[in-house]
Amino acid sequence: MTISSQGRFAVTLLFGFYCLTGAIVYGQTPGASGTNPPPRSSDREKSGEETPRRWSIGLRVRSLPVRSFSVMDNGRAMSTTTISKTVYDLNYTTTSQSFALGGGVAFEAPITRRTVLSAELIFNRLRYDGVLDEYWGTDDPNTSNDERSHLNAKESTKARLFDLPVLLHRNLGTTGILSHLYLSAGATARNVSAVRTTNNITNADGTLANNQIQAAISKRTLIGGTVGIGFRFIDEFNIKVTPEVRYTRWNAETFSLNSTQSPRNQLEVGIGFSR
Repeated sequence: MTISSQGRFAVTLLFGFYCLTGAIVYGQTPGASGTNPPPRSSDREKSGEETPRRWSIGLRVRSLPVRSFSVMDNGRAMSTTTISKTVYDLNYTTTSQSFALGGGVAFEAPITRRTVLSAELIFNRLRYDGVLDEYWGTDDPNTSNDERSHLNAKESTKARLFDLPVLLHRNLGTTGILSHLYLSAGATARNVSAVRTTNNITNADGTLANNQIQAAISKRTLIGGTVGIGFRFIDEFNIKVTPEVRYTRWNAETFSLNSTQSPRNQLEVGIGFSR
């Protein structure tokens, strides 16, 4: 029996249609292997499987929006002392010039599907200007001028701060908005380094002096307890975005000045990106 070319094409088309129909009936697509494809990540989450444990690395940026809850505060103080029957009036003023933004690297690893351990190294620049006005002698009350001797000393101090927070983050739920909302708690270590101080002094007789005496550090290394609240979002490229608000209570002050002290309470707003 001889089949024409049109007949052979019809038989081939019919055989392909038969194979396609069989694949659809058995729930497979053409070219699929006999085993079912692995479930998607969303299916694994619904089935209760744990998230694979894998370290992530990224960046974190933070802001210290409230000066009195940052690395240095403004302050003013006045005092009077008597030395050898001479009365000295001292006026101290501290003005913070610290940059409100800081940032660094961040590492994190899932412990369970709802718990994540994170460690960060955050850098901030600290800077403040201090002014001392010292008066002594006798002032004539009948004039508008101050006839007392006057010494003016201006201090400019810069330093580097490195914070190392180690925190546990716990999601409040597994579905809905609670699956993104988390609470965090842990400890933060702080170290101050590269302290540089410049002092410009104007003596009572008008002469000038300059020195580079380093400002006294109350405590070079601090430890603080940290708590926070934030959100965790993960896109289709597995990039994690974590905006968070944190509060830290330090065990001491970095600097203790005549007019102010480094705040022991710190409030920060930050956002992290990791993959």
